[in-house]
Amino acid sequence: MKNLLFTLLIIIVSFSSYSQSMVVWLDYHTPVKGKGSELSDAIKDKTKKYNQGADAFQLYTWEVIAGSNQGNYARAGVGPTWADFDNNPVSSKELDYWMENVDPLIASSSGREYYVRRDAASHDVAKPGENTIGFNIDYVVGANRDHFWKFRRNIANALKESGEDLSLNVWASGGGGPQGHVRVSFNFRNLEHYGNFRQIMGRVSDTYDEIYGNNAWDTDIQLLRESLEMWGAQTELVRFLPELSSPPIALQE
Repeated sequence: MKNLLFTLLIIIVSFSSYSQSMVVWLDYHTPVKGKGSELSDAIKDKTKKYNQGADAFQLYTWEVIAGSNQGNYARAGVGPTWADFDNNPVSSKELDYWMENVDPLIASSSGREYYVRRDAASHDVAKPGENTIGFNIDYVVGANRDHFWKFRRNIANALKESGEDLSLNVWASGGGGPQGHVRVSFNFRNLEHYGNFRQIMGRVSDTYDEIYGNNAWDTDIQLLRESLEMWGAQTELVRFLPELSSPPIALQE
């Protein structure tokens, strides 16, 4: 968990429409060696006890299945706005339960990072809970941020126009991570669906060129790469764990 270049959410699961962009935080938890299954059960029990009702704080859990944090659990809390975090949404009883039953099974945890969904760069019309696999790309954007965000907005539009079966959510760090940290999350129904990612993006790139001009995709992706800090892109694969999460709700389009 040290030197973690966090995962966001994604978020693999979705959330209802609000007047401002969605705000979330994310922690990573490393199980005590040999206690991964016990930690999973403890998170499940805690979430069922405290995070299922409509008025309860909404929490979602993923298991990292590929990448430097493989075997860790990612746990995300939903505002859904900055104002909702002004008052601590976690009761003292809930916190005490976590410290007594869950925390002893955790070897280490990441620092918390907040994210704000970039709606103009996102396109997600999946049904609540439909997607279970997330492919996350963490970028650190340096100079020429306009090039980066132009490409991200254009991809979202090309994806929408293509009609491809693919969810895209883009999150900018709002605190707790490197300056310029952006999480791009593509979400899939299952690993079989994920296996078609390259073919899907090939068709999206064709639509991109139809909209923005010949070779626009190649030109703009090169400009995006030039906007990144060195080693400014890392990837991971995560699996959503509904039994360790609050009920899924629909995500803002």
